[in-house]
Amino acid sequence: MKRVSVGLVLIALIGSIGAGAAKHSGADTSMTAFWEKVKAAVIKGDKEAVFAMSALPVTMEYNLPKIKTKAQFLKNYKHIFAGEANAAKCFKTAKPEVDRPNKKTFTVGCRFAEDTSADVEEPLVYTFKLTPSGWRFVGYDNINE
Repeated sequence: MKRVSVGLVLIALIGSIGAGAAKHSGADTSMTAFWEKVKAAVIKGDKEAVFAMSALPVTMEYNLPKIKTKAQFLKNYKHIFAGEANAAKCFKTAKPEVDRPNKKTFTVGCRFAEDTSADVEEPLVYTFKLTPSGWRFVGYDNINE
């Protein structure tokens, strides 16, 4: 009888580990799918699609106010995605950096548009967050400021 109980406990434990792995895999899958969509929209310069994948307010770099409306987002789109950075070019090869403790945020770093050397840092950071509505673009920062 004890062997049967231990066996059932082990089966239950293995099943819960497998379910946990599937849960994390699902989160990773949704993040990857979102990244592919937002990346494609930025590369195409589709402001409306990028806005639809954003959550207001969007935090901005040092000394700039948060973006609180669609009109502000569209007005600032060029600054965010084609100003200091060339996000369309950067996003083609950029690899998202996942916040490992909670896996509910990820960032993408880009270099300044005028930097062409291979050993340049990526101080322009785009932040994406898992919200109740799914993954969304939530912030842009120049970490050098």
